[in-house]
Amino acid sequence: MKILHLADSHLGFSNFSRVDRVGRNLMEEKIYQGFERVVDRILEIRPDAVVHAGDVFHHVRPRIRPLYVFKKGLERLQEAGIPVVVISGNHDAPKSYAAVSPFLLFEGMRDVHIAHRYSYQSFEVGDHTFHCIPFCLSPEDYLPEFHKIAMTGDDVLVMHGLVEALGNHRMMTVGEHQIKDSLLKSDFHYIALGHYHNQARISENAWYSGSVEYFNFGEARDCKGMLLVDLESGRATPVPVHAPYMVDHSPVDCLGLSPGQILEEIQSRSCQAEDRIVRINLFNVDRSSYRRINPAQIGQLGSKALYLKVRVQYVDEPSPGPSGAVDALRLPDEFRKFMDVVRGELPRAIQEEVMSYGSQLIRGAVESRNTEALDAPQ
Repeated sequence: MKILHLADSHLGFSNFSRVDRVGRNLMEEKIYQGFERVVDRILEIRPDAVVHAGDVFHHVRPRIRPLYVFKKGLERLQEAGIPVVVISGNHDAPKSYAAVSPFLLFEGMRDVHIAHRYSYQSFEVGDHTFHCIPFCLSPEDYLPEFHKIAMTGDDVLVMHGLVEALGNHRMMTVGEHQIKDSLLKSDFHYIALGHYHNQARISENAWYSGSVEYFNFGEARDCKGMLLVDLESGRATPVPVHAPYMVDHSPVDCLGLSPGQILEEIQSRSCQAEDRIVRINLFNVDRSSYRRINPAQIGQLGSKALYLKVRVQYVDEPSPGPSGAVDALRLPDEFRKFMDVVRGELPRAIQEEVMSYGSQLIRGAVESRNTEALDAPQ
């Protein structure tokens, strides 16, 4: 039996400042188009089943468009007779029993099996049993749910979260839960994981498929796509969906460069920016020299890009170092360390809420800075 493993579609995600002629966010549209290409590739390969390991949607209350795109994709696979197994992730699962899951809309569809009720479910698909543990309300819930599994000899485990071995890659998003390494049993023919956006093998039989799309510059060098898995041999083969389109250039030392030379450095790195997300990193930049560059010239360079960001560190700005300055990309980790220190001073009932809310605010601020429009006021 062969399955296609994918995860983290994040339908409904929008970012950057570019919109099309009718006002639709270009990044959001690219993700919808990418999901349609995912379905095209599945229909070309015709696996025995498809497994989506969480975060189909970017929001717990998706708008009509992402719901429609997902529904059309399921219908195309349904018409082709390809079963689909889906679990909810931390982005698209409600954080209380009082809220309604978006996946209720898709229950009852033929050959569509969805686990989204904070508890273990199993599905018989083909000659294998798919053991699904969706997003749970508490990190302590996963082990009891895992113990409900009754092995059949032909078993696939599907989970969403960050395994302990990747603890330094925490995204600090609301509801991000850690998966204990001890759950990654060798008894399973395959373990399909979601949440981590880079395609990665965790153990002999456990993989993150990674996301198909790019969501921030920290993913610029990630391997993207799906995995075609032969459950008999255990072999997982990467299945790319489209060519890489995010570029985070290596830093350029601009010490002593004139305005014209700085502009040339930017031009040389933006010449292939069409339909791509590009960040150009300049450091040791003379502030007065950079101000003499016409912003319209830089804006013109990025006119055909999905997004072009020029990140500038001026020569008179202090570099992060022993003084204790923190890289913005590391702020979520620094907040987590801070919370580890002061957690005991907070009432137990609100500790997790403070952690989640604070992490969300910091991550939002970092993403806002990283995606600032080129033509925004400086």
